[in-house]
Amino acid sequence: MEKKKRKFKLSGVAIFNIIVGLMTAVLLVYFIVSDGGIIDLLKSDEAIIWWLLVAGVLVYDSSVIVDAIVTYIFIGAQYPKVRFIDALKISCVGVFFSAITPSNTGGQPMQLYLMSKMNISVGFGSACMTQKFIVYQFVTMAFSVLAIILNFQHFSIAFQGFWASAFVVLGFLVQLGLTALLLIVCYSERLTGKLLGFVAKLLRKLRVRDSDRKIAKLTREFHMFLDSNRMLAQNKKRMVMIYSLVAVQVLLILSVPFLVYLAFDMPRIASAAGQPVGNWFDFICIQSFVLFTSNLIPLPGASGGAEAAFALYYSGFFMGKTKPAIVAWRFITYYGSIILTAPFSYYTRGHKKAEQEQNQKAEK
Repeated sequence: MEKKKRKFKLSGVAIFNIIVGLMTAVLLVYFIVSDGGIIDLLKSDEAIIWWLLVAGVLVYDSSVIVDAIVTYIFIGAQYPKVRFIDALKISCVGVFFSAITPSNTGGQPMQLYLMSKMNISVGFGSACMTQKFIVYQFVTMAFSVLAIILNFQHFSIAFQGFWASAFVVLGFLVQLGLTALLLIVCYSERLTGKLLGFVAKLLRKLRVRDSDRKIAKLTREFHMFLDSNRMLAQNKKRMVMIYSLVAVQVLLILSVPFLVYLAFDMPRIASAAGQPVGNWFDFICIQSFVLFTSNLIPLPGASGGAEAAFALYYSGFFMGKTKPAIVAWRFITYYGSIILTAPFSYYTRGHKKAEQEQNQKAEK
């Protein structure tokens, strides 16, 4: 009896990833080969200070190290035997899968899977990653708000017209609402109870097999999640240290465009042309806003949105070198980070098999 040939089908996720990959490749090629792109810059007599670009890479990579330190502190609160190298693996896995998935949604699930392989409970691991996300959201929002207050002239273009202003305001409200919702879920036992009750009713209504066992397991994990959040937040010294470290992490990320600016020798060029010379403070303020607005684009790496925001707010500083600056910045903070952290995806091997086994157990 001949075996039937299985038809090759592309899933919706695969099609989406192919489209985003092609779009990203087209953008990259455009910034490299178009007029005023990076090839034209390399052909010109204008010097590039390469060691400053290397410094930009090291500064961004340092932000990943700081993230690993924050992860190590959080996990060490309950699992003191976890090593720093394990925390570094968790952080790099998060960076890689966040970079290749829409709205950074793939990072945390893979981090939780890796932590489960390290015998860290799902409830506690979820609490650690949620607390990290909340702290990061608070710090980045604080930087964005302070940037607008202290350096509004650079962002006035974002508030010209109703739709432009609405986009920015809506973005702030969405980020603030998401953070507030996570805080409520983290600490409100009453809300958690209602959510569990809703899930229980849904499982029973759908007549899911062994629903009572699933509900009991989910309840245990939720209570572990709540208890872990309270335990992590109770230590004020630890939280102050974590907020300080995340502030350093964000400052490192925001400093990369300024290093690109120096690497392209723009201060000398601007001074010779009688143009204002940018400083580190201006770049920190502008980049905090670029980071915020580009994060509103629900594509892997905010493709398209990140480049557009950079061009919009930095074109006055880079003058004719905006396209090469975008390539350098995106390589350091996005493409380079994928290359750097891709080997760490090895530690998540078997996650699909684990998901399949879990689904099979659930069906029994």
